[in-house]
Amino acid sequence: MEGVTGVPASDTSASYRRDIGWFGSFAMGYGDVGADVFIALGIVTLYAGGAAPLVFLVAALIYVSIGLAYAELAPAYPYAGGSQVYAMKASNTLVGFLAGWALMLDYTLCISLFAAAAAGYLKFLIPPLQGFSIPIPILGLEIQSIGLLGGLLVLFLILLNYFGVKYSAGFISLLVVFGLAIQAIILTLGYALAFNPERFLSQITVFGNNEVLSEVGYLPWLGIDTNNFLYGLTLAMASFIGIESIAQAAEETRKPQRWIPRAAKLSIVAVFLSVILFSVLSIGVLDWRVLGMSYENPVAQLVTRFPLVGASLATVVAFAAFILCYASSNTGVIGVSRLTASMGKFSLLPKWFYYIHPKYRTPTRTIVIFGLIGFAITLFGDIPFIASLYNFGALLSYMLLMLSLILLRNKEKEIYRPWKVPVTLRIKRKTGEVTEVPIIGLLGFIGTTIMWFLVVLLHTAGRTFGFIWMAVGLLLYIFSRHMLGKGILSREEGEMIKPMGYKMDVGVLVRPFEDFEVVKRSILHGLDKRFRIRLITVIDVEDLKEKRGKVTVEELEGIRESTEKDLMKLAKELKQLGYETVYCVHVGKFDNIIEKELESANIDMLVFIKRTTEKATIEKGHEAKIHNIMLKHPGKIMVLKRVK
Repeated sequence: MEGVTGVPASDTSASYRRDIGWFGSFAMGYGDVGADVFIALGIVTLYAGGAAPLVFLVAALIYVSIGLAYAELAPAYPYAGGSQVYAMKASNTLVGFLAGWALMLDYTLCISLFAAAAAGYLKFLIPPLQGFSIPIPILGLEIQSIGLLGGLLVLFLILLNYFGVKYSAGFISLLVVFGLAIQAIILTLGYALAFNPERFLSQITVFGNNEVLSEVGYLPWLGIDTNNFLYGLTLAMASFIGIESIAQAAEETRKPQRWIPRAAKLSIVAVFLSVILFSVLSIGVLDWRVLGMSYENPVAQLVTRFPLVGASLATVVAFAAFILCYASSNTGVIGVSRLTASMGKFSLLPKWFYYIHPKYRTPTRTIVIFGLIGFAITLFGDIPFIASLYNFGALLSYMLLMLSLILLRNKEKEIYRPWKVPVTLRIKRKTGEVTEVPIIGLLGFIGTTIMWFLVVLLHTAGRTFGFIWMAVGLLLYIFSRHMLGKGILSREEGEMIKPMGYKMDVGVLVRPFEDFEVVKRSILHGLDKRFRIRLITVIDVEDLKEKRGKVTVEELEGIRESTEKDLMKLAKELKQLGYETVYCVHVGKFDNIIEKELESANIDMLVFIKRTTEKATIEKGHEAKIHNIMLKHPGKIMVLKRVK
């Protein structure tokens, strides 16, 4: 059978079911990112000090570039796999594997980190859960309550995702709606009742904790506080990792060309505002040291300081934080399972990984395998340690994402992009070709590269674990490709990735003396921006003579100039709406001119705006000519509904 996106599906595998709407898509993006502030707020402040809001702002700007890149690429190439698919399409299988394998690391850690964070808030809600632990004498370990609770939460997510993304997406949507409402209440009450501008201004200039902290790999040429500040900056990126969850579910999203850009942009705005407002509020309410030491449940600790309502609101807030962190852990399960299945589908990993359950239509093998890996990591229950491992893979993947955005803009200029990242630098080369460089993509690449190098320099455990992960992955990739008899630097799999659609050149037939507002509304209703429009008007002298009698040369020239002026105005209006539009006015025999247009390289298809029955009867001759052309050129005439 054929997969839903044109890639041959495995003989033993079903295809995904499109069960996710626009809000489900948004909920996945926000559910994975929006919850991050409930854990990052404390742990970032622990290292960055009172200047944590500035750290969050820098990370947020980089996040915007990442989100916008996904908003362009995901609907253009609606495949599960995200940056792995785009990198493979832009370059080769090795680059695609590196992007996917790096991101796989952070998805797996996402399951663990946010399950542990959810367990931390659960302990705040149920104090008796705080004290117990289970010793494992054989290994010389003792599993604390946060690890045990988090592990149980992960096991439930494995079960939930096994039976269908519809239930999982619905679960996330419900949690996100509740979480957004609670966040709005916290921010409103916090700024109204507790925010102290003087405290905020006095703390915002504290750039970094001046104490030595065990997780930081200190650079000797920088001070302790500066090292800690930069370490906090790298951790702040953890507040924004997860927007790619929208892309991972592209094959399960209804109308991906429409809903994915909307969901991505809505997630960007919601997360940006949430993180910045929370970080500013917290520094204006709490001493940054207190906030930093409350990394297991920072928002709950923040709310306890609200006068009048703090004590009663803290329980509700802790419950909301638990819910959002749990939703984020769930999107980690969704992301890693779809990503790994996609890598199996394109032979970057053994084909065995690409198995879609015929009944539940979910990648059950990868859900179970990576869910259990996440479960094992969660048992450690060490939030600072898991966070120190978290950014290595995602930032490496985002670097390749940004490069892919730039490369694909130039490698595949003819594909239909439902939405494009704004502001593009166009460089004209000596050959006459134009190279497009999206400014946001370039800035995003620079930002993610700097962040990744800071992670490598400052995260001792993250650096070691990250490079070991990548080395193991490369060995697995080389072995897998060898067993499949495929090249390591193959472009063959990239060619299998077909875009949503290609741009088409269409000639829109506009009659002389037409109502151009009606033409404009008909075009907007019937043609999207995948069509490059050539407005064509033919002034047939013989037709004019039949209707008007004798036509002088001066009259004919006046009609041509007036028609050209109207077409120019219409073309300008369509361009302002994002359509690529040109226009032309021909004087001559209608049949001959239209035949030449169809045979030329100017248009792939002719678009005819159908008249109402009454007007079509009046213009029998014109309709008959169109009918004859349709018979001569089957499949090259498109009829649009006339929109008044």
